[in-house]
Amino acid sequence: MGPTLEFGDRFIRQVYILTICLTVVISAVLLGFKRASLPSFLIGSAIGLSLFWSLEFVIRRLIRPGKTQKTKYLLGFIALGKYTVLGVLLFFLFKMEWLDIWAFGGGIVLVQGAIILKAIGLMIAILRKKDPDQP
Repeated sequence: MGPTLEFGDRFIRQVYILTICLTVVISAVLLGFKRASLPSFLIGSAIGLSLFWSLEFVIRRLIRPGKTQKTKYLLGFIALGKYTVLGVLLFFLFKMEWLDIWAFGGGIVLVQGAIILKAIGLMIAILRKKDPDQP
C-alpha cells in the first residue's frame, strides 16, 4: 500500500521549516545581489509567516464540533482585528520610500510557495510508490 495523503501537525511544521529555510537562502541571494531589497523581503516573509500562524491558531482553538454561535462571532472578531492590523501596517509600509514592493510581495507569498513545494513533493512520493499493476 502506498503512502497516505495526510495534512496534520507534521505537514504544518514542515511548512514552517521549509519557509524559514527558503527565507534564509533567498536572503543570502538578496544580500549578494540586491542588498536594498533584503529588509522588504524579510518584512514580507515575517508577515506571511504570521498570517499563516494566526490562521493555524484560530483553526486549532476555535473550530471544533459542537461550538456555539459565540465561536462564530469570536472568529469574525479575530479576523476583523487581524486584517485591520494588517491594513494599517501595510498603509505605513507603503508610505516608506525604501520599500521594494516586489521583494515584499515575494516574502509574503513565500509560505504559499513552501506549501506548493511540499504538495509537489507529496505527489512525487505517491507517484514513485504507485503499484505498476494498477491502471
